[in-house]
Amino acid sequence: MIWALRGSIIRKNTNSIAIDTGNVIYEVFFSLKEIENLKEGQDILVYIRENAKEAEPIELIGFLSEESRYLYDMLISVNGIGSKNALKIMDFVNLETLSTSVESKDVKFLSSLPGIGQKTAERIILELSGKIKEIGRSDLKLGEAVETLIALGFPRNEAFIAVKRAIDLGARELEDIVKTALSTVRKV
Repeated sequence: MIWALRGSIIRKNTNSIAIDTGNVIYEVFFSLKEIENLKEGQDILVYIRENAKEAEPIELIGFLSEESRYLYDMLISVNGIGSKNALKIMDFVNLETLSTSVESKDVKFLSSLPGIGQKTAERIILELSGKIKEIGRSDLKLGEAVETLIALGFPRNEAFIAVKRAIDLGARELEDIVKTALSTVRKV
């Protein structure tokens, strides 16, 4: 699993860049909002999520901050929102806006986002209510805990639920969150 890439942008396309890491050149896809200020020749650190679908090549999804990657993780954890739709949504919302609209149950705003109808907006509220603030952008170690569980073979949704349980049980440091999450998963 790739956590991040550091390198130089050698080509910029509409929704992707080619990044030379020294030995390998990767194509990394971005939201239009994040890619607009990137320039060829720029040195960059890109946080990565791998998007793997059966019978298709693995795509690397890039983010300029861990907060953006966390927003993406939250969006794709919702049943019915895939990678491409999550990137489109990220052109219009940040983590704070998503959290506020979920907690205030603002179906009208959420359903105005690209690719989101009323039923999906209601599902976003149902599935993310309480999760964004609890797992929170203030402590990005939690994203690492989720990634650790995914690397150990757990599905993303199950990893989010286990990390949330670990936090509810009082775990705060990365190692404690992972240990507690693993013990709660094993008991289920």
